[in-house]
Amino acid sequence: MATVSTRKRGSKWYYSFDAGLTAKGTRKRIEKGSFDSKKEAHEAGLKAYARYLNGDISLTSDKITLRDFLEQWLEMKSGSVRPTTLQSYRVELKRVSDILGDKILQKLHPLDIDSTVKELAKQGYAKQTLSMMLTTLKTALAYAVYPGQLIRDNPAQYINTPKRADMPEKKVERHLIRQEQLDELLAKYPFGNPYHMPMVIAYHTGMRLGEVIGLAWDAVNLDEATISVIRQVVPTRRRGLVFSVPKTKTSIRTIPIDDELVEILRRWQERQTENEQTYGESYSYCYEDATSRIWQFPKNQPVTEEMTLRQMVCTNKCGRVVRRDTVMRCLRLNGLNSHSFRHTHATLCAENGAPAKGLADRLGHSNTNLTENLYTHTTDKMQKETLSAFSRATKRKK
Repeated sequence: MATVSTRKRGSKWYYSFDAGLTAKGTRKRIEKGSFDSKKEAHEAGLKAYARYLNGDISLTSDKITLRDFLEQWLEMKSGSVRPTTLQSYRVELKRVSDILGDKILQKLHPLDIDSTVKELAKQGYAKQTLSMMLTTLKTALAYAVYPGQLIRDNPAQYINTPKRADMPEKKVERHLIRQEQLDELLAKYPFGNPYHMPMVIAYHTGMRLGEVIGLAWDAVNLDEATISVIRQVVPTRRRGLVFSVPKTKTSIRTIPIDDELVEILRRWQERQTENEQTYGESYSYCYEDATSRIWQFPKNQPVTEEMTLRQMVCTNKCGRVVRRDTVMRCLRLNGLNSHSFRHTHATLCAENGAPAKGLADRLGHSNTNLTENLYTHTTDKMQKETLSAFSRATKRKK
């Protein structure tokens, strides 16, 4: 634990203490002074150190770079937002830090931020991306005004997305997987391959990839043919893989599943039991600690009481959880992305008459507009059925 030290300069006393590492990896030391006695300086130092431990970033320096400030702000937010939200903040603020990171916070002007936003727009960033980045930056700098008291005004407050960024949004390309393409994929990654079950579950349910990877057997009811989406796996920079609640409140849902998927899941559950017997003590178990972090240990290794066993669905033959990034890499090698199965599932449901509200609930969307705009693809079959409906209506009028 850091200790508060004091020293005398001329006739005045100063306190100082270690404040950890900066974003560049160098040590940071906080020093304040002009106290009349050593005791007065030491007592003030103890109070300042307590405030520092409670996240008061105004103590760190009278002159702090924007990069260091944003790192400290992110550290402070880590205990109050979800890991996925924190990761989004990091990505958004890194774009600013890459350009303005070395700028002293107290010398940061609105023109600096405006120029940065325009430069990013020239690089091709979409309007929505820039808007999210600005919103996060404004929130962080508002903290620097109060309670941080590092700056008097928020230099990002009146900055807007440039008009040249008002171009069509770059939408993630979503491929519709044809039946023959699905057959080829499942033949390439057959039953027992670590990529087989994630693909099959995503195709039959429309679940997000993080939800598929985070699926445990306690959320699967094969007798009632349902899957409950109650957690997902997300990657974090400092804690590795963690369990998190689903993306939104409406993402927490129960999905009815078809007989084919029920049968595949039963077979896979039996295969996992066989794998555990084959690999014995080297077979891995998955645990969740009190902070939702994921740990994987050999089955017979003792664990602490805070560890909760999670019997995961998507595992390799040794019991280890299939990694989301490796599944995504596999999909890219086959010309697909993480949205492909979700998009395909939604489209197949839509073109075969699934009601919009039921489909939105199945996908975990809050409204039907979002479902229709993002995940339904106008196929030839849908076009013909639409024309047929119109023809039937006009014939009745005649």
